[in-house]
Amino acid sequence: MFVDIFFYFSYNDDKNGRVYFMSKKEITSEEVVENKSISPTLKYILIFIIFFAIGLGLGYFGAFKYLENEKSNEPVVEEVDELMDITDEEEAQELINSLVSMLDKDPMFYSTKGISVSTMDNTSKLRFLYNYIISNNQFTKEELASEYIGSFNCLPGFITDAGVNPSVSTNICGVSRIKKTALLDASKKLFNDEVLDTSVPFSPQDGLSCLVDADTYLCGNVTKTLNITGELESVFSVEKVTKDIDGTIVIYEKGYLNDKRSNVNNPNDQYDNYYLHSSDSTEYYYELKSADNLTFKHTFKTDDRQNYYYVSTELVKE
Repeated sequence: MFVDIFFYFSYNDDKNGRVYFMSKKEITSEEVVENKSISPTLKYILIFIIFFAIGLGLGYFGAFKYLENEKSNEPVVEEVDELMDITDEEEAQELINSLVSMLDKDPMFYSTKGISVSTMDNTSKLRFLYNYIISNNQFTKEELASEYIGSFNCLPGFITDAGVNPSVSTNICGVSRIKKTALLDASKKLFNDEVLDTSVPFSPQDGLSCLVDADTYLCGNVTKTLNITGELESVFSVEKVTKDIDGTIVIYEKGYLNDKRSNVNNPNDQYDNYYLHSSDSTEYYYELKSADNLTFKHTFKTDDRQNYYYVSTELVKE
């Protein structure tokens, strides 16, 4: 057995001061033992290095085989598609229908400009929440007497039922009282948002006004200012519904708005079967005919109680 050992050392001869160097030399293990110039300490160091290298190699090999075996024993995890199509899933139909009905076919959610809770103005929120409260019977009916016999007016500014419908002979104003807390609760449920100014009056529609009365709103008939009859009809159907891994649901609806209003100042007298965007109650413009049906994307998310709320709507550009 040969071991290559490099000895580079020097020493001074006390007699003549000469310096001696020993260069590389191959020696046998027997010579290592016999050569008294190699100290026992160096011998042990060499033996330690040899066994350490062997141990390190065996340890590395064992660890590698162990990790390889552990990896092979790991259960195979199937990749899950993060976006699921639940359009036709039977167990999802009730939820889908409830989310679609949440929109209540309100033309506000079919604007080609798109809309979201963050961009929705306070009046639009109040108007939408009013419709939700009324449709869910979260109000109380009251009657206010007219200012005097034969008057069509009731304080604080409503008109009597007879003033709205001449065939009705009554001197009372039928009103609806809505608690402000009911509006805030509805906003939390539908929009996951409690930012709502309930200190201002608002008009859910032409001829209807809601006035602040302490911690409630009193809503009743008022004189119409636009003299518009009919309404915009939302003609949409669900095309596709998706759900992602965090529970977000997106509903795609395709269709158009059918304008059944009359007495509206617009550039085209043919109201029916046009898709339009209304910028306000008196001025609007046509964008696309209904023959070119549009697709809208409605997004809903879940709150910390796993209740779904509306987030936004946008036009899908095809």
